[in-house]
Amino acid sequence: VINVSSPNTPGLRMLQGRKQLKDLVKKVQAARDEMQWGEEGPPPLLVKIAPDLSKEDLEDIAAVALALRLDGLIISNTTISRPDPVNKNPVSAESGGLSGKPLFNLSTNVLKEMYILTRGKIPLIGCGGISSGEDAYNKIRAGATLVQLYTAFAYGGPALIPQMKAELAECLE
Repeated sequence: VINVSSPNTPGLRMLQGRKQLKDLVKKVQAARDEMQWGEEGPPPLLVKIAPDLSKEDLEDIAAVALALRLDGLIISNTTISRPDPVNKNPVSAESGGLSGKPLFNLSTNVLKEMYILTRGKIPLIGCGGISSGEDAYNKIRAGATLVQLYTAFAYGGPALIPQMKAELAECLE
């Protein structure tokens, strides 16, 4: 995974621009292609993006992903925004990325948009604020091929997985 989306690394998010991202991905693909791999071939190459991108930024990323045949996009990392009700908390003025439930709507909207922009041709990994089977279902409905857990798993531990699977099964029924 090429993570160009961490708000905690100064300047990193600038790599999400069309030219910068294209140059970076080409270099990583070239390095990967020079290596020797077993029968399974090289590992998939994914790019993880931020949820705080403009429509133009998303269009640029989609164009690069399609042109360079990325194996997938992870949507999304933490946000630098402070949506309601987080913005009412006194510590919300601190810098850094916000993860967990407050990120869900923002990241899901970016996921929907990226699915449209990539025309369903690239696997999308829905990430951001997923803490239940219903959340996972909503990410899938928005265009996710897979989902990635982080904050909820950190707090809920492995017991969260069977619970989410049961809830997801209920949504599918």
